[in-house]
Amino acid sequence: MPSPNLWRKQYGYWTEEEMTPLEVTAFLLAEHINRIAADPDFATRMISSALSGSDED
Repeated sequence: MPSPNLWRKQYGYWTEEEMTPLEVTAFLLAEHINRIAADPDFATRMISSALSGSDED
């Protein structure tokens, strides 16, 4: 299975229509990681920081 980066290289940048589902998926995954880590904000802080930094590019 190709990596997401190779897949994106072939199909282009994320589209506006893909961003909301991508963000929702990231936050759901973060919530799951938070539960495993027993830190209610651990992954959410990392994902939020990464997504807010992507707006600056």
